Amino acid sequence: MPPVKGQVEVTLSQTLPDNHRNATNVLLSSLSELEEMLAPLTATQNSLSETLAKLDNEKRCQLELILAYAINTFAFINLKSNGRPSANHPVMQELKRIQAYTQKLRNATHGNKPNMEVDKDAAARFIRGALAANEVADQKAEAEAEAEAKVEPQRTHTRFDNDHADDNETAESSSSTRTTNRKRGMDPFHGYDNKKAKSG
Repeated sequence: MPPVKGQVEVTLSQTLPDNHRNATNVLLSSLSELEEMLAPLTATQNSLSETLAKLDNEKRCQLELILAYAINTFAFINLKSNGRPSANHPVMQELKRIQAYTQKLRNATHGNKPNMEVDKDAAARFIRGALAANEVADQKAEAEAEAEAKVEPQRTHTRFDNDHADDNETAESSSSTRTTNRKRGMDPFHGYDNKKAKSG
């Protein structure tokens, strides 16, 4: 028959120094809480297998890892409490293996989350490049606008009929000053009617 919790504490209080007594009492209370939590899994011979059958794969893996870690932790505590070296003991390798499987399970269920940090140098390069491209485009647009402003508009000449010769003499004189290389068009019959009227 295992010793009752109160009997264990009385025995420890007589054999341990004061500085170790509090740590031992905390450990014993934690072990008793753990025993209560594990009681549903150890109640009957098939309790664990029935519980595992009800769980999905992720929860089942988590439970098996927790149980394996708990058992190996108990073995480690037993080594430490008996004053035996644990550094080279196989229980340490087993604990590391369980931790590696726990990490693999986390990666499988939650996945590796992408790094959400902003690369400040790359962002600054992108911004500088975009601003430089805008400046080049602005300078090009300004140069094109200045070039268009310097180009003189094309001049058009309008030809008029004789009926409107009086009205358009001023227009012809102004156009003749603009076009010096062009010979002014002459009407060969201009004044013919006037000569005929004088002679008749």
